[in-house]
Amino acid sequence: GLVGLREIRDIPGTLNGLYLWLCQRLFPRGLFINIKPLLNVLLAAPWPLTPQQLFAAVWTQDTSLNIQDFQSKLHALSPLLIDGPDGTKLLFHASFTEWLTDVKYCTQKYLSSRTEGHSMLAMSLTLQGPQLDIDEIFQLATHLVSSGHHKENTSLLALWMLWTSVPALTPGCSQALTSCLAQLPALVSQEVPQLLLKSGLVSPSCFTDADLSEEMQCNTDRNQPRQALEMEVSLKKLLDSGMSVNQPTSTGQTLLARAAHDGSAEMATFLLTHKSDPLISDPQGQTPLTLASRQGHINVLSVLLAWARNQSTETAVQMMEHVDNEGWTALRSAAWGGHGEAVRQLLDAGADVNGCDSDCRTALRAAAWGGHEHIVLTLLDYGAQINKADSKGRTPLIAAAYMGHHETVEILLDHNANVNLADGDGRTALSVVALCVPMAAGIQGFGEVAGLLLEHGADPGHRDHDGMTPLLLAAYEGHDDVIELLLEAGADVDETARPDGSFSAAAAVTPLLAAAAMGHMKTVSRLLFWGAAVDAIDCEGRTALCLAAARGSSEVVRALLDRGLDENHKDDLGWTPLHAAACEGHRTTCAALTDQGSMARVGDMDIEGRTPLILAAQEGHWSTVKLLLDRRSPIDHRAYDGHSALSAAFLEGQADVAELLMKRGADTDVRDAEGRPLLYLLVLDGRLDMAALLIEKGGVPLESRDSEGRTALHVASWQGNVELVDLLLKHGANPNTQDAEGRPPMHSVAWTGHVKIGHRLLEASAVNIDLACHQGATALSIASQEGHSNIVRMLLEKGANPNHIDKYSRSPVKVAGKHGHFNIVRLLESYGAKPYLGQLPNSNTVSPVKPNKMPSLGLSENNGVEVTGTTSSSSVSSPGSTGERFHSMQSSQTSSTCHSLATVQTVPADSLSFIQQIQQHSLPRSRSRHSILPPPGSTGMGSLRGSNQRQPIGIPHPTVCTVTALVHNCELSQKVLSPELEYHDKITKQSSNLIKNKRTNYIGGKWHSVMASLGIMPGQETPLGAKNRENPPSDYPYRLQSPSQPEAWDSLTHNVLSPVCYNFVPTPPCSALTDDGMFTITTTDPQLHLKQAIKLQFEGPTSAALYKRETPL
Repeated sequence: GLVGLREIRDIPGTLNGLYLWLCQRLFPRGLFINIKPLLNVLLAAPWPLTPQQLFAAVWTQDTSLNIQDFQSKLHALSPLLIDGPDGTKLLFHASFTEWLTDVKYCTQKYLSSRTEGHSMLAMSLTLQGPQLDIDEIFQLATHLVSSGHHKENTSLLALWMLWTSVPALTPGCSQALTSCLAQLPALVSQEVPQLLLKSGLVSPSCFTDADLSEEMQCNTDRNQPRQALEMEVSLKKLLDSGMSVNQPTSTGQTLLARAAHDGSAEMATFLLTHKSDPLISDPQGQTPLTLASRQGHINVLSVLLAWARNQSTETAVQMMEHVDNEGWTALRSAAWGGHGEAVRQLLDAGADVNGCDSDCRTALRAAAWGGHEHIVLTLLDYGAQINKADSKGRTPLIAAAYMGHHETVEILLDHNANVNLADGDGRTALSVVALCVPMAAGIQGFGEVAGLLLEHGADPGHRDHDGMTPLLLAAYEGHDDVIELLLEAGADVDETARPDGSFSAAAAVTPLLAAAAMGHMKTVSRLLFWGAAVDAIDCEGRTALCLAAARGSSEVVRALLDRGLDENHKDDLGWTPLHAAACEGHRTTCAALTDQGSMARVGDMDIEGRTPLILAAQEGHWSTVKLLLDRRSPIDHRAYDGHSALSAAFLEGQADVAELLMKRGADTDVRDAEGRPLLYLLVLDGRLDMAALLIEKGGVPLESRDSEGRTALHVASWQGNVELVDLLLKHGANPNTQDAEGRPPMHSVAWTGHVKIGHRLLEASAVNIDLACHQGATALSIASQEGHSNIVRMLLEKGANPNHIDKYSRSPVKVAGKHGHFNIVRLLESYGAKPYLGQLPNSNTVSPVKPNKMPSLGLSENNGVEVTGTTSSSSVSSPGSTGERFHSMQSSQTSSTCHSLATVQTVPADSLSFIQQIQQHSLPRSRSRHSILPPPGSTGMGSLRGSNQRQPIGIPHPTVCTVTALVHNCELSQKVLSPELEYHDKITKQSSNLIKNKRTNYIGGKWHSVMASLGIMPGQETPLGAKNRENPPSDYPYRLQSPSQPEAWDSLTHNVLSPVCYNFVPTPPCSALTDDGMFTITTTDPQLHLKQAIKLQFEGPTSAALYKRETPL
């Protein structure tokens, strides 16, 4: 009852075409004739019938029918039936019932008759005549009228009812009569009461005046045949009233077209004598001749063709060769419908036997497709071209072979049809038979069609444009009878697909591999019997056993194992047959591979280190996982990415499998290759349900940390996931836990601005609101720097110390002021913070932002918390996430107040103001320049435009000053110096396509960072006489923004960087040049280095240890 995948493309795109295609496959050969009486009864029945009622009606036509034969026919029809109430049966859709009665679509072969159904139902009721109740009497009358018998003399029907002893109705049944009349079909609502009155079974007194029409009340005995096409109005009266004979009806058809469709030859003759035009077409382009041909009304055809003979030759040809909107001529329509006499009439009248539509489809092709042998013979007798192909190269022989019409194929071959002609896809009739053998109604295919083609010289080794032979096609489809015939005809049992005759490794598929891949046991057995090579492999290194295991065909797997195939063979991915079966969840196949006597190893790994258990777990195949565990598969084995079966199940959301693995004792504290715990990864992926399951049933430690010391609570806080934070805190997660840099989860809130998370953490018991990181910064310090006013207010309300000083003498007020967050400055001062000593910027001192720099951004969190801050001298404000802060240094902008290094010759520090010293220190390190100061009166807080010029770097020699730097960071490295470089490298290792960064072209290192921490940079005169070199700057910025980068910690596949402190990576050197007039001061005072070192105690170092970086999760 299934449709092969290869047949889907051949299913017509219209509903009518689909029904025809369906019937051709369900009822091959003469099967439809056997079930046609059942369809006729179902079409005529006014409501669903039980099988007993259906049998009683069908038996009246064939009294030799027994109950077993009836059940067989009903079973064959069952795909088209649905169950009704009380065990009744009915057709599956109303559109199908309409299709069965329209010969235009269903063709003569499948045309069903309601009138025959009414006759059978009437006969079954007749047999019960004396026992009929009032409802059944009305049914009998309805079926008799609808059967069409004695339509011109209904008195015979009335006499029939009397002879069958139908009981008469009394006047007391008036109410029941009225109810029955209301249920009558509209077309017989007048005829049925007339028949009952005429039979004398019902007296006129039983009906009310409303039940009978005026005409019936006047004369119940007069017979008025309905020869009009409009209800109760005769055609003659319409024409006499002045109606045009060619006026179309509501359907767009003329009266002549309606008469031709209904088969009324008398009406057609009458209309033609009244000058009706038979060349007028309806909206579908169909003329009366086309309609009559499609319906097979030979009497109407005779009338129309006689009219054409009396017209000019041009008019006759126009009428005969007219093509409707779908390309159908009258001849092709008659051939498709199986109307042999209509075809002969049209040919005798001069129709072109080889005429075709725009797709070159002829009448012969239509007849061959429909399997109408007598019409095929008629067309061939009239000279039809037997090998004429349509636009897709399909000949009548290919069409007949595709539909499995053995007799039609035989006729065409007997008339010398070319058996090896190929269509547009390169397929011959034999290839089509091998590919499209129908399998319906319990009959497997038409192997005799293939045999017939082979007997007439069909090439069994022909290859289509895909390099497929009939044997390969039949193997894919599982047509073992066709395979037998092909092998007997000389086909190579081990042939492979070779497009254009050339061998291609991508097409290294043998018939055995094809059959095994589709799970066709009979076909596999037949191929093995014919000596197929069992050790063949396809282009991906898979054997037949691998393919059968992936398909889940246990029978094929056992058969191949019996033939000695290696159950531990690995394909190009390192998968064994057990891997393939486990991944697809084929438990029985896994059992067959691991049964006693099989040597399949449950612990074998693929090229990624995964066992079959891991594959089954990540796909959620519970029963397969249980089987593999019973077969002692290593439960805690980890693939090369560090994941075990348990972590794979959790990360894929397979809760039932995860529970099973935990019950079996799987380790819940598993880590991936980067050292990230499972709970950490679930939180990172936002899987609340799986994280809850792991905590509640797995007993996983909540404080498991990654390589940077971060816990799941750090991740949840950074991502702003309120539900996960609640879950972790509910189960006892420590809100004061600190990572390797001393940062608690509250610091993540301070960086990101997640207010709701902050409330949750502050509501936790024993939370330390002033907990500081290794730099001495508290959450309030960070939030003040980042401009998150809502976080600052929340922390202050909870008692955070507004006067906290970090290890570099920075207070929240100071960092907020340096970044221009003066609303936060005022907020801090309102809570008792020491007043900000700096000067507020004004419009005269703030330099315009240099073109092509990053625009200032405001932060708006998803949770509704808007982070605002006054724009400072820096041209950027707090980014939405740490990941957004990282970008190429060439596009960064920094605050002029964040510089703390002097690398050029300057005037003595004590001769300059503090602001002027800041400006002086912002000069490039690559060369000595004059110090530039703003004019007197300037605050010096103007925005500085950073240079984007890069210079090659040298690495200075270490000095004794290294000891001081190591206080700040004892493990400095090149990748710490350049978080941008580190980020790019790590992303590249995992996926070169995740993020494309511009690589920073300079080298630094541990000693470079050490010297930078003391303000002694390469390119300047050091106290120990280090050589002057060209080096990049090492500034003291607070942020570096990159809106182009994704948010940090956004997914498992992203390598991201975490904040170490509230300082960022080095930025390009800032220029103190302004558009205003300036004067210069120069100096070569060697004591400036000492003053700078002193200044570092006030401003804080710019060591690489302080760079705000994000390390991979």
